[in-house]
Amino acid sequence: MVEESELEGFRRDRYFARSWALLTRDRGWIKPVLVMTVAALVPFVGWLGVMGYVQEWARLTAWGVNAAPKQKGVRVGECIKSGWRAFVVILVWSLVNAVVAAVLSAVPLFGGLLGFAWAIFDVFVYLMVMVAVLRATIYQKIKAGLRVKTVWEMASHDVGGLARVLGILAVITFVVLFSVLFSAIPQLIYMVDYVTRYEAILSSGMQAAFALNIIFSFLSAIGPALVVLYLISCFFGIVLSMLGFTAIGLWMRQFDVSAWGREEDPLPPFVGDPRDASSWQ
Repeated sequence: MVEESELEGFRRDRYFARSWALLTRDRGWIKPVLVMTVAALVPFVGWLGVMGYVQEWARLTAWGVNAAPKQKGVRVGECIKSGWRAFVVILVWSLVNAVVAAVLSAVPLFGGLLGFAWAIFDVFVYLMVMVAVLRATIYQKIKAGLRVKTVWEMASHDVGGLARVLGILAVITFVVLFSVLFSAIPQLIYMVDYVTRYEAILSSGMQAAFALNIIFSFLSAIGPALVVLYLISCFFGIVLSMLGFTAIGLWMRQFDVSAWGREEDPLPPFVGDPRDASSWQ
């Protein structure tokens, strides 16, 4: 259980518990999640709306507002705009990250080692992207999420806190993916065994045609189940995204969002955990 006092201000622990407490604090909290799950069926625009809704709730959390996800009066257009900002920020960071990884991997002699090192650092980059996306949402400006120096200053100030958020995401993601893959393993084993059994008596062309026939038959047989599985995956993915970005919002409270000036201005003094006698403001 989370006490109401634990939701106030900045605290450097229990990010998952507090995010869950905010998500479920109002009755009917599951309704907007279900609506977003259906919205996710709409290509691209639906996902922009979902991402924007998640960001707008996390923005309120970063501001220090202890509110559950909004159930009424949701401005779909504003959510789509926020989702678009998030998409552009993620796209730019991802492209730059890919270029850096490619350049490092191409370095003579040490390319493999540098590429491996960057792959490990990518974990931290992923968290920086989440911070950048929420920062762009707070300012309602894409360029606020592309100010690398400020995002780096925020992320490097409390790496331990971000690591806790990453731990939350990793554990929940593993459980969801394992559940999905575990349910599909028997069918996959059956398909592989079926093709392998007749491999010796069929030509390569017949093997390919045979494999495709089995795959299409398999998909048509479990088509409805796949749709249900997709919706379930979307549901848990949306909940995971809401918990993750809200945890980032709780983490971001230490940067005193209410005191922020223009997006190019330096950060105000950091806020410490009130339970820490050595914290400073």
